[in-house]
Amino acid sequence: MAQMKQYFLTLPIVAVIALAVSCKKKDDTTPDFDKGSLLTNVADNIIIPAIADFDSDLDQLLANYTAFQANQDQTHLDAMRTSWVAAYMSWQTVQLFDFGPMTTNNLSLQIGTFPSDTALILNNISSGSYDLSASGNEVACGLSSLDFLFYRSSALNDLQSNANYQTYVGDVIQKLKAESSQLKTEWTSYRSTFVASTGTESTSAFSLLVNEFNRHMELAKNAKLGIPLGKQSLGIQLPEYIETRYSGISLDILKESIIRMHQLYNGNAYLNSATGAGFDDYLVYLEKTDLSNTINSKYSEIFTKIDSFSGTLEEEMATNTAELNVLYNLIAGQIINIKTDMTSAFGVLITYQDNDGD
Repeated sequence: MAQMKQYFLTLPIVAVIALAVSCKKKDDTTPDFDKGSLLTNVADNIIIPAIADFDSDLDQLLANYTAFQANQDQTHLDAMRTSWVAAYMSWQTVQLFDFGPMTTNNLSLQIGTFPSDTALILNNISSGSYDLSASGNEVACGLSSLDFLFYRSSALNDLQSNANYQTYVGDVIQKLKAESSQLKTEWTSYRSTFVASTGTESTSAFSLLVNEFNRHMELAKNAKLGIPLGKQSLGIQLPEYIETRYSGISLDILKESIIRMHQLYNGNAYLNSATGAGFDDYLVYLEKTDLSNTINSKYSEIFTKIDSFSGTLEEEMATNTAELNVLYNLIAGQIINIKTDMTSAFGVLITYQDNDGD
């Protein structure tokens, strides 16, 4: 299980799309689209508030862990679970910005790797000797590890009776909190670099933002849905690769991830309904309003389909594969809209590896 890491963020990349179409030139009297305003909106109203929210959620998780140590009962375990879910949800926004401080500190791998290696987790607990920052332990110490530690059938008894188990949970939470605090601090200084980098070269902030937006749509299709569904294993389902399998919130996580990508596309603020400059505005400027509308419409179709499921992803895989395939294809169609059409219109090269497999 350890070889499929960080919701497949470490999968090898295969193709770089060579774009022949650059941003459409307006006449000389038309001002260029202000990508600086777009980046400023994304930084100030999406990225920084999302990181702060994630950090706050981990504060609450740590506080609930401390409270559990004093009162080791189901009520306090449930409180830890609730704050963990909140942190996992806010992570769905933070993970979209895997560049700058996130990349420098390898935080996506450390925080977001799934599925966890449960055998390694139990071995670490049994030995009582481990270095969670060591290479290889990223599959045993991220948010996904708490899905296993909090929701396995013996979780409450293990937390009550096994000192090593309880200590390990605390160490994981402390590590997550340290990483979120570091990210929050470093983005404060990185912000000015980000908002000023408006070019389309592969190292520019704008290009990195567009690439990450595309990459996470593909991760939603493949890592969060397609691989468990058997899309890369000749139709053989792989439930062991389901994100948050133990808590059963996989479809909620998938929806939250795509909601946050949709909000980024439209420049919608993380904390409220305020709307600023987004990718949609750039497409309208480029006289591609039809494409912008198609992308928004396709997102609505995806949300409607996700909402049609009443069970967990694992339950739906067992009984409703056909409709999950419909959802998979809807997401795949949206990827064509944004990866081929939108990205080409922006004059941005896709520079990440995508190991689509189909």
